[in-house]
Amino acid sequence: MIAAYRALKVPKVIGMISGTSADAIDAALVEIEGREMRLLRFVSCPFPAEVRGLLFDLFEDRATVRQAARAHFLLGELFAAAALEAMGSESVDLVASHGQTVAHLPHDSPPSTLQLGEASVIAEATRCLTVSDFRPADMVLGGQAAPLVPFFDAWLLRSPGLDRAAVNIGGMANISWVPHQGEVRGWDSGPGNVVSDALAERFLGKPADFGGQFAATGTVVPDILAEMLDHPYFDARGPKSTGREEFGRDFIEPFLGRAQPADLVRTALALTAESLLRSLQPYLTGPFEMVVGGGGYHNPVLMEEVRQRASRLQMTRLTGFEEFGITADAREACAFALMGHETAHGRASSVATVTGASRPALLGKITFPSPG
Repeated sequence: MIAAYRALKVPKVIGMISGTSADAIDAALVEIEGREMRLLRFVSCPFPAEVRGLLFDLFEDRATVRQAARAHFLLGELFAAAALEAMGSESVDLVASHGQTVAHLPHDSPPSTLQLGEASVIAEATRCLTVSDFRPADMVLGGQAAPLVPFFDAWLLRSPGLDRAAVNIGGMANISWVPHQGEVRGWDSGPGNVVSDALAERFLGKPADFGGQFAATGTVVPDILAEMLDHPYFDARGPKSTGREEFGRDFIEPFLGRAQPADLVRTALALTAESLLRSLQPYLTGPFEMVVGGGGYHNPVLMEEVRQRASRLQMTRLTGFEEFGITADAREACAFALMGHETAHGRASSVATVTGASRPALLGKITFPSPG
């Protein structure tokens, strides 16, 4: 199957991921032809409430090993269903599934990371060559195995004479710095939606403040914002990545009761914008363009916080990934489609200058559907 895949001129690939927000599985069906990608279909399949509850038990160390094993196969079934929905009536050549991260511990000894969603279930359901478990190979080479998407951003956005910052605002916010020349860099700037989501869950009983409607009624509390920005992660030097281990539900506890709920949610959005732009500043040597994706792109209050705070920088414009043939929501799923494609061709697809690995890694494990 590998040889047959490598012989294809225009393979059709499904890329899938569920991010730190753990709200849905995103699946993108793309065609890859040389240096071009075409997005054919994108679906987002929300998790049932009981599955999301199980995931948070895993995130917060409240689940047993048996529950983790069950979740691994249950998520495999859900990822397989998402792949089939994205596939529709199309014939697909490869599926690339990032899965769901439930632990990411690059600074532990030994460092470790765990993504759930059994690939054998996906391969059997789709009858496709399946690439999964992308992060361990980079970690074995001394990297943090995150962020991985800068490989895709450089492939898609590199432009002579124009520096670009590709920003993904999901549960965490991460940046790919794609200069017109020189090395690509990338890092997690800090929380994306995860802090405001935790506050929305606490105050609104909803998984998120959709559209920023509640935050729009609040104002930023400078003292609380300054205290949030005192978190040691923001001063750490790269390569660096983070997750719920540092910015999960526990992060909001010291701030509850110190301001009105809407003000806290608005301050959480300011935290995302401010930490993002502060982390970008050391790389700027002149005008640059920002290309934004992820769920945060659809929050007008967050985007306004970014624009206002970017006024001190030489940002020429803020745009979305639609301009480059994909969508803001599909960007990460498209990225893993490309990485799976590279893996099937035996090519490395991590960026060592981003992750801190000793060299670029060949990412992922290949699973074959059984004969018959």
